[in-house]
Amino acid sequence: MGRKKCVQGNSTPPTNISAFRDEERRWKSRLAAPDLSLAFDADNIAWDSLMTAGRLRGIWTSGSGATEECWRVDLDELAELGGLLGQSRWKGKQRQGENDYAIIIRACTNSSLRAGFVFFPRVLSESFQRDLVGETLCHAGQPNLTSLDNHYTLPPGGLWNAWKEGRGDELVWRKRSATSTDAAPSDAAPAAARDQERAPSESCIDKDPAATTVGDLLPKLRWANVGWHYNWTTKLYEFERGQPPLPPLIYSCCRTLARSMPWQHAYPDLRHACDDPAASPPRPDWQRWKEAYEPDAGIVNFYQLKDSLTSHVDLAEVDAVSPLVSLSLGHSSVFLIGGTTRDVPPLPVLLRSGDALIMSGAGRRAYHALPRVLEGTLPDYLRADAAEADPEWGLYGEYLERGARINVNVRSVF
Repeated sequence: MGRKKCVQGNSTPPTNISAFRDEERRWKSRLAAPDLSLAFDADNIAWDSLMTAGRLRGIWTSGSGATEECWRVDLDELAELGGLLGQSRWKGKQRQGENDYAIIIRACTNSSLRAGFVFFPRVLSESFQRDLVGETLCHAGQPNLTSLDNHYTLPPGGLWNAWKEGRGDELVWRKRSATSTDAAPSDAAPAAARDQERAPSESCIDKDPAATTVGDLLPKLRWANVGWHYNWTTKLYEFERGQPPLPPLIYSCCRTLARSMPWQHAYPDLRHACDDPAASPPRPDWQRWKEAYEPDAGIVNFYQLKDSLTSHVDLAEVDAVSPLVSLSLGHSSVFLIGGTTRDVPPLPVLLRSGDALIMSGAGRRAYHALPRVLEGTLPDYLRADAAEADPEWGLYGEYLERGARINVNVRSVF
């Protein structure tokens, strides 16, 4: 998934652009602090007192008065496993009374355009988040290709491992004939290409010096492939490169989350739930996911505070309906989920560190974007001096304190 540097927006966006672009501009604008009351927030939902058919109805009301109906579904299978990878969500925090749960936005809202979108607030434990941060950075190197491989001869093992070993002053040489094989498409590219999944922007790369250092280059890392390699220019997977295994924690976490979701609540018989039966999306084979879902490809995005993810749809996978699992680490952000065209007004969702979401079914073809990373939102337990962290955590915490957000997106290609 892709990003480009944030630019100053207009406080009153022009009216000759799409509803999605309007919303992107509003959240990207730096003229005023973002109004987070306009973003869907799991902490601000008014829940009913009694469950109906295994789920709890809730209403979220935005600062503008708009409402979204949603359902809360407890993740009983995940609880039986002791949480993701057997880790209690609030381990050591004396907050064991609340089970992990999923939030399903009402499938009929806006003519079922958000069907298949599931939100998991704070499903990742604090210690597990630190473990995932470490894994994402340590695996940003061969055999996994990164946003910098096409431009620099990187140290064996990747930039982070060199930095961790105290080699921050080591020179990294720019490739003489750096090509655009895996470069991001420019904003001048044809619309059909721009609408597909975007590569994170490489505009932060200095085009002039022949060499830089590990320490100077590390903040310019924007993405790393995991699993099957995706070519950002051709919009195709390059299977001839082989399939490096997904990092083990990422693989186990995303696989467990997708398999533990009670999908029958996300895909009820919508013909009886919607006012317009013709608007009901096709029902994917969700029964198969609980037993057979196997993620085999993904991308790890490394955001800095002024980075953003441009609106796009994901079109490269053969399996166009199975879950795409996304994990949030570090600073909070605002995520936009829309419909099958940019004319559909998107729903802003506040994503905190430890949150996860899944796009599935018809939701896999929905436009989505991440227009804003929110400064000053890094949790204390991810800071360099976190009391409960491993002694080696300091370097990772310092990286996040500079404004970083890490986003893991994993899917099944076939």
